[in-house]
Amino acid sequence: MTFVPDQEVGPYRIVSQIGRGGMATVFKAYHAALDRYVAIKVPVASFQANPEVLARFKREVKIIAKLDHPNIIPIYDVNEFEGTPYLVMRFVEGRTLREFLTQYKKPVSLTTIMTIMRAVTSALAFAHQKQVLHRDVKPSNIMLGNDGNVYLMDFGLARIVAEADATLSKDIVLGTPYYISPEQAKGEPLDERTDLYSLGVVLYELLTGRVPFTGESPSIVVYHHIASPPPPPSLLNPNVSPAMEQVVLKALAKDRNQRFASASEMMQALVQVVQSEAETPPPQAVPITTPQTAGAKPPTEAKPIEAPKRPFKSANSILLILSLLILISEIYLQRSQIFIFQWCPSFPVQPTR
Repeated sequence: MTFVPDQEVGPYRIVSQIGRGGMATVFKAYHAALDRYVAIKVPVASFQANPEVLARFKREVKIIAKLDHPNIIPIYDVNEFEGTPYLVMRFVEGRTLREFLTQYKKPVSLTTIMTIMRAVTSALAFAHQKQVLHRDVKPSNIMLGNDGNVYLMDFGLARIVAEADATLSKDIVLGTPYYISPEQAKGEPLDERTDLYSLGVVLYELLTGRVPFTGESPSIVVYHHIASPPPPPSLLNPNVSPAMEQVVLKALAKDRNQRFASASEMMQALVQVVQSEAETPPPQAVPITTPQTAGAKPPTEAKPIEAPKRPFKSANSILLILSLLILISEIYLQRSQIFIFQWCPSFPVQPTR
């Protein structure tokens, strides 16, 4: 079943439907007992028919609910209403990163990218320490709050939903194909590096304005994730530096052993790139300051110190040249017995010695 506005669902009153995806439908609701708005997420209908799946769903959610981190949207409650399971989460005013990218439609500024990456890597590092994988890192699961914070949501929901319904199509089981890791697409055991691959795709999209792989069908996109090298980000955005490109391509390595070992390591690599590429301000000219005397006019403009210009010839060089010329003249006169008056008759005659 689905919920409708003004419906009472346990202690919550449904206000409106605020989102719908392949995994769940999200409603805004009001909790009168605590006088606050909450978000209620109702997974796909397959949960309603299988009590074992519902019990597993509740156990998994209890583990996820223990993730108390400032960049993770907390889960307040997990329950069911007339056979329909639902999650109760903190309601965050804002928009998803997907909504932002759809509206922005171009590469994002480096400052915004670093803000988003700091929050998401911090959330992932904390969850991975608790042995919790996200498995579905993508822009629609990253919330940009109006409070200026960035949140990661829906930890583990993709796996819970996928395991809950064996009748789902392969594409739905895999989740969003544009952000899926190669090992997840092949059904291999997963570790934290699968989340880092998906985050690498998000970073690629932030830098270039598009995902690395597209296709006419989800299966084609999945094939590219498994077998095709991603186009270098600099081909799509020339402003992407070689160092930043290396970070992205390392996160998107097909072999998970060639990726970053942790979310913290990935973030540290990004920080090092940004710090090394930070523009240093040009050196400022040092103004000449002179003491002011009474009645003297202050200078209208401070002039920078300039290096003294080198003269064409120094005084010592000129004296040296003149000395050489005199010496050469005397030697020449001694040998040729030619007097100076032959060139200058008015000059007094002096015998050579």
